[in-house]
Amino acid sequence: MNNRSYALRTGLFVVVFTAAILMAVIWIGGSHERKLPYIVVTQGNVFGLRAQSTVFYRGITAGIVKRIAVDPHNPRKILIAIAVDQDIPITHGTYAQLKLQGVTGMSALELNTNADMRPLPTSAAHPARIPMHPSLFSRLKHAGTDAARQLNILSRDLEQTLGPANQRHLAAVLARAAQASRQWSALTTRLNRAAGRLPAMEDEANRTLTQMAGLTRQVRALSQHLKILSQTAQGASDVVLTRTLPKVNRALDRLASAAADVQRLSRSLRHHPRELLLGARPRAPGPGEKGYKEGP
Repeated sequence: MNNRSYALRTGLFVVVFTAAILMAVIWIGGSHERKLPYIVVTQGNVFGLRAQSTVFYRGITAGIVKRIAVDPHNPRKILIAIAVDQDIPITHGTYAQLKLQGVTGMSALELNTNADMRPLPTSAAHPARIPMHPSLFSRLKHAGTDAARQLNILSRDLEQTLGPANQRHLAAVLARAAQASRQWSALTTRLNRAAGRLPAMEDEANRTLTQMAGLTRQVRALSQHLKILSQTAQGASDVVLTRTLPKVNRALDRLASAAADVQRLSRSLRHHPRELLLGARPRAPGPGEKGYKEGP
């Protein structure tokens, strides 16, 4: 009986002690608080992250990682199930990033929120999904990889560019550049000399312009004189046409009449010279005149 009683007391002590330890672990682990389920989705590398890793919200311990698995519908995606304290403000703008923990090689999840502050509803049946953004280490790694690739391409291009044929071509180009530089220097010298002569040329141009201005004034005055002369000539022409020419025409008519009389007189004297001494013979009376006689 005593052995049975001792074994019963021992068993009860172990059960109570175990339950106390479990309750203490649960209390210390914060499992007494209600947590909400979410799923972080990423296509990147989650090296160092494992179940029971800590989830932080802007540096505050906010939950734990429950499970990490590959998306069965899309093998390129990794699904990270997390449990977050219900008082953590998870919104539509919340995103996750990997956070290295010292030199241990372990990682944790860091939650952050951008400007979209609408609450993100979730449930155990349909956990809300949170996107994962590349961490600073991932961005540096990718930048280093891109830089190394670009450096490799640049090295290969330089090797091709500095080949024997291109080296000769580059030497010829440099020689032409040196020749062009010397020609440019000579041209600059000539331009400087020409620029030194510009003030004298400007003075000469100013004198020429002054002379041209005087010539313009003379031409303008000559034009005025020609205009006046034209008006005077026009007036003289009107006088000649209206006064002188009619008189000349009448004088010419009288002169022509006198010339005709002299011609008739000359013709009459040539046929009858005695008329010069005796005078002109009277003309025979014509029909209807006194003394007219009709012929037989």
